[in-house]
Amino acid sequence: MPTFDELTVFTRVVDAGSFTLAARSLGLTPSGVSRVVARLEARLGVRLLQRTTRRLSVTDDGARFCARCKSILFDLEDAEAAITNRAGRPSGRLRVDAPTSLARYVIGPALPKFLGAYPELALDLSVRDHMIDPVGEGMDVTLRVAPLRESELVSKTVGAMRMTVAGSPRYFAKHGRPKHPDDLAKHQLIGFLAGGATLPWRFREDRELAIAARLQTNSGDAHREAALAGLGLINVFTVHIAKELASGKLEAVLVDHERAPRPIYALYAKQRASVPKVRLFLDWMRELLADADRH
Repeated sequence: MPTFDELTVFTRVVDAGSFTLAARSLGLTPSGVSRVVARLEARLGVRLLQRTTRRLSVTDDGARFCARCKSILFDLEDAEAAITNRAGRPSGRLRVDAPTSLARYVIGPALPKFLGAYPELALDLSVRDHMIDPVGEGMDVTLRVAPLRESELVSKTVGAMRMTVAGSPRYFAKHGRPKHPDDLAKHQLIGFLAGGATLPWRFREDRELAIAARLQTNSGDAHREAALAGLGLINVFTVHIAKELASGKLEAVLVDHERAPRPIYALYAKQRASVPKVRLFLDWMRELLADADRH
């Protein structure tokens, strides 16, 4: 009879479409994952996966078996969740993927208190600004500033974060302050790169401004440092530059034209919603983002 570990490995390979990605999410080697699947196929006497040098695909038998495996694993997790919930102690390893600004300036500072309150809970926090395959990488919760389209995952808003246009006093002394978004055409702007394209700046009343930037980067830290050096104006999450705004090293402009705070979405499998550790994390994120929005 297949073990639960074998079922977990097999379903992770199917979702990831790769031995390597599945192994990475499980903390195993690709060869170890391949051996588990081969052993499972030998025991069942059927081919579950088709392997070529370029791709991995699931057979019809493999797809049917994978669906049953997931049902069994979710039932097991539900049973564990019911016991854990009754005991009042969320436990186990929680896997979360979050954008850089959110992880560094909101989640990171609050982790000591969170983990101290739940000693039986372990956290794997990966930090990336690009969209991933949450299921393939074995994530319990994926946080993003945009909902995941055309997916079986649940997408729930857990809060929102403001964005601020800011520059240094040195920059303003030399170039003046914009009073309206139209004035930005006369200023030096630092653009944010995403997927090889420069993101537009958005303001109230759905106003969108395509910017021409001499300097553009996909690093929030590089944005902040460039603004501090007087190289131009930035448009970033307010929490990213909160200390600099409070100290006066950076100053906000166009505040009256700010768009509504950007929603933060939590993406997770429907079956995970009742798991105590997932529910706990989602509630905690709502509290953190509500507190961040007040400051």
